[in-house]
Amino acid sequence: MTRLTRRHLLASAGAAASIPLFAPGIVRGQTAIPIGLVTPLSGPQQLIGDAVRVGAEIAVEGINEAGGIDGRQVALEIRDSKANPNDATVAARELTGAGVNLQLGAISSTVALAMGTMMEGEGGIMITSGAGSEKINHENYSPHVFRVGDNPYTRAHGMVQHVADTQPDVNKWVGIIPDHEYGRTTWAVFIDAMAKRWEQTTGNRPEIPDPILVPYGAGDYKTFIAQATRLKPQGIFTSVYGGDAVTLYQQAKPFGLFDNLDVLVDSSNEFLVASAMGNQVPRGWTGFHWYYKANTGNPISDRLYDEYVNRTGSQYPLGWAAEAQAAVLAYKASIEKTGSTETQAVIDGLKGLTFDSATGPRTIRAEDNQAIKNAEMAFIEPSNSAEAGFEVTDSISIDGADVIEAANPGEKLELTTL
Repeated sequence: MTRLTRRHLLASAGAAASIPLFAPGIVRGQTAIPIGLVTPLSGPQQLIGDAVRVGAEIAVEGINEAGGIDGRQVALEIRDSKANPNDATVAARELTGAGVNLQLGAISSTVALAMGTMMEGEGGIMITSGAGSEKINHENYSPHVFRVGDNPYTRAHGMVQHVADTQPDVNKWVGIIPDHEYGRTTWAVFIDAMAKRWEQTTGNRPEIPDPILVPYGAGDYKTFIAQATRLKPQGIFTSVYGGDAVTLYQQAKPFGLFDNLDVLVDSSNEFLVASAMGNQVPRGWTGFHWYYKANTGNPISDRLYDEYVNRTGSQYPLGWAAEAQAAVLAYKASIEKTGSTETQAVIDGLKGLTFDSATGPRTIRAEDNQAIKNAEMAFIEPSNSAEAGFEVTDSISIDGADVIEAANPGEKLELTTL
């Protein structure tokens, strides 16, 4: 088995980023439906961006093999966002200028937020593939930006409820949070969940100091790790993600930060850290956009898994691939519903749309463009017998309708604090 590594993914991502507009062999004349993919294919979040690329490619190829959308083939136009709002908006504007009004792939909150005004001005649509800010479907709501996956509120409330049900004595917590929009979002909704669900379920008031904020893209986290270690927490919540998370977890090993924890709750890294660390990975829960074993028997999920393994050599796919696949499938369903690829028609088709995906049916709320989707999490721990050096020993799926916030587009999400 090939372990998922930065070097392995950089090679494939570099090739993908050079695909020209309307690549020969995919498009015949102007009859194809172009869909733009703007996602990080370089930099610290390339590991996630490449999974997004793979998921989108699998979705497009599956649609084309089945005859396309209303008889038209689909062409995927790929650009590198570098997880940077300026680079992303330049790439997205280039695509809309070339007639590619349907786009997906934003995984960074700041990128997704920048897309709203830009897409409205350019007449395009962006479907995020994992961006987390609550502002996307609240105070910064744009009718031109959709989130077809779960959001941090759904995930945090699902995770906190599960830990409260199973480990109610874990009352001393520490947060290690990236100092940017996504990090602040995840911390705010985690505290909201602790205030509303933890106390109600356990009868205990948790002890949670201000979070430890770590810089984005830093190469050295030792000072922050030492700070967390001195606090002697029972539980840690972290939303540091991607390449940054791999670096942080590896540097934390000599400090023993995770050794004596009752519970580790990682909001977002899925198999990223485990694939990099093998049997050195700390045991704990991590949130998933899509955990393949929890969806075995779903034909969309099974195809995604098989194709992902064939393309990457990794038997542990990242759920961001399913979010990209879902975005393409949502576009397909909307176009078939309205009979049009025009921007307003596709927007109208996406609102209130129910479509099938690798995690089962999803419904996009018409009010705020937010999908209702299950929150999935898995417990990963090291293993000396498993080939990968780690194994999943437990997993859960929580009905998204039970843990999603109310729709209030254009208004700030009101969250409770401790």
